[in-house]
Amino acid sequence: MAATVATEWVLGVALVALLGYLVYEEVNVPVTTGGALARGRLCDYYAAGAVFEPVPAALARGIRLLEVHVYSDEDDQPMVATKPVSEGYDIAYDNVSFESVCIDLVNDAFPSRDPCILSIVLHTDKTTAIDRVADHLTSIARRHLITGTELVDYPIDQLADKLVIVSGGPINGTKLESLTNISWSGSYARRLTYQQALYPRDPEELSAFNKNGITLVAADNGFSPSTVHPHTPVNYGCQWNFFIKGPGGFLPKSATRK
Repeated sequence: MAATVATEWVLGVALVALLGYLVYEEVNVPVTTGGALARGRLCDYYAAGAVFEPVPAALARGIRLLEVHVYSDEDDQPMVATKPVSEGYDIAYDNVSFESVCIDLVNDAFPSRDPCILSIVLHTDKTTAIDRVADHLTSIARRHLITGTELVDYPIDQLADKLVIVSGGPINGTKLESLTNISWSGSYARRLTYQQALYPRDPEELSAFNKNGITLVAADNGFSPSTVHPHTPVNYGCQWNFFIKGPGGFLPKSATRK
């Protein structure tokens, strides 16, 4: 009789343990998508960017964050500068067409489980040229565009195969305004120069902002790479960095914590 009671007690303890394990697994195992662990929000990832670099070359080394500096030619066609242009000029004489950039993006950036982020910096306020930027995007990259604004906290897995448009400045009232998914003129994204990110006015505020917002850090005109301290803006949580030639793809913030 005692042996029977002991056996039932052991089985009961085992059953309780098994139920506890199953409950733990249900609560704590990360959600999966297609057999892979689901990832976090767009703002939870760092990315090194490419600027003034041929799009195919940047994409070939895994870069998913691109910035183009758009000027207008004499016929109000949008052109992308291939090297920095002094402030005050409306035309970049060393350039490629924005149309060709869109074609390269569609041919080389997709398919991919990651989004491709395209930051468009406008150096013209000509509405015709800016509208043509939007026209090229909708005619060439339509199936990769995504509707919605301020996608900084959007799950990155739901942005697979998408082209996320980031811009600011003179886009109000243009066709590009409705295509812009993240605006650094808004409340959820910022565009800082490297020096601004290196010496922020309020470091604690910048770190707090980057928990749910995104900061894009651009190289200063004429700065020397030898003076760059890449970890400083990263330590403030600045996610998108164009001042260093880092690895491609998106790196979770948790992977860089010490």
